[in-house]
Amino acid sequence: SRFNKQIYSIFLNLSDQQTNKSSSETKSQRIPKVTQTLKMMVALSSVAASSSSPAPLLTSALSNVALVGSSWMCSSILFSTYFTTKFLKFDSTIEAKKKTDFEARQLQVLSGTASPVSPPSEKSTQARLSCTKSKSANMIITPILQSMSRAQLLTLFRFSGSLLMGIFLNPKVMEWGKRLLFTLHYTQDFALPAVFLFIANYCNSIALDRIGISLTYTSKCIIPLITVMMTLLVDGVDALPSSLALSMLIPIASGVAMASWNSPTFEKKGFLAAMTSSTAQAALNVSSKRALVKTGISGLEAQRSMAAVAFSIAICMSAQSCFRANRPQSDEKRGLGKVNELPPYWLALAASAAYHFEYVFSFMFINMVQPISYGTCDAIRRLGIIVAGRKFFGGDPFSMLNYGGIGFALLGAMGYSIASAIR
Repeated sequence: SRFNKQIYSIFLNLSDQQTNKSSSETKSQRIPKVTQTLKMMVALSSVAASSSSPAPLLTSALSNVALVGSSWMCSSILFSTYFTTKFLKFDSTIEAKKKTDFEARQLQVLSGTASPVSPPSEKSTQARLSCTKSKSANMIITPILQSMSRAQLLTLFRFSGSLLMGIFLNPKVMEWGKRLLFTLHYTQDFALPAVFLFIANYCNSIALDRIGISLTYTSKCIIPLITVMMTLLVDGVDALPSSLALSMLIPIASGVAMASWNSPTFEKKGFLAAMTSSTAQAALNVSSKRALVKTGISGLEAQRSMAAVAFSIAICMSAQSCFRANRPQSDEKRGLGKVNELPPYWLALAASAAYHFEYVFSFMFINMVQPISYGTCDAIRRLGIIVAGRKFFGGDPFSMLNYGGIGFALLGAMGYSIASAIR
């Protein structure tokens, strides 16, 4: 290897120098062996450092198809499923409540054993001032966030976190300004796909909150059917897939109907949100493909531009929710108003990071494999999400008809991906 050849050349040069010096120089003129050893150690360490730099290792890891595909599926099945649902369902009342030491401090004061209060120092005064400033900032931000629903909060944190991570999480961190300008330059080209991306994520969060993981991701199997209908309307009959692929739409539609039939988690608004999310996802697939062909940029760069536009839409939605919450209301409505509980910030960060890395690995994997491989892995991923959701959070039991519909829809989606890739 290159590393071994460099080591061998270093040893060879040092041995030649030592032989020539021993034959032509006197003993007093020879370089001490300690100096020779130190030179050799420094040379070896520099070679090892240059050969084990993290950049080539990271590049080779990100070009490994199996590693990228496994990372995409694991991040989606485990991390995105857990942190997204945990964020939507977070309730502090079921968490362990911390006990205060008010009674113990009161007894100490009454018995006279309480420690004397020392006069405030300069450091403590500065700390109190900084704490007061942070509390005043929280008093402004917290009511705005509390006026939003849990699905709106998740959508806002997802796109803001994904945009920031896409710009700053890069080996060339100092070039973040160039990446930001590049992202803003292509926002106009990806404005329409970004609208569909926002609708798909926002409605998906509503569906997860109302009808749960199993029914939401089973409903997403209908995306190929909606994609075919949109392709027929936009590009005509010639752009449709093969007849075998079209026949796979029958088990997909039948499976979704069976999974939804008398399901314990079925709810009209939630199911309508899931169908809207699937429709927006299908529109995203069609419109983003056209924008990618037009601009010629990579999928990761396109995702960053779409996240910037979607984040702007989320900001407008947040302002609207805050305006409606601060409108003058009657005393009765004000008393009935419910203040939304905010999940902890670490949970919001985890949900944003899981969303970002899932999409990053997805865009990388789809460029490495054929559509048949990606479609098969996507069907397995949806099945894994359904199974992981049941393991993480449980839920009402499904009937055999519901389970059969879930399997039927997943097999139909896998068959459609395989048949559409065969020409």
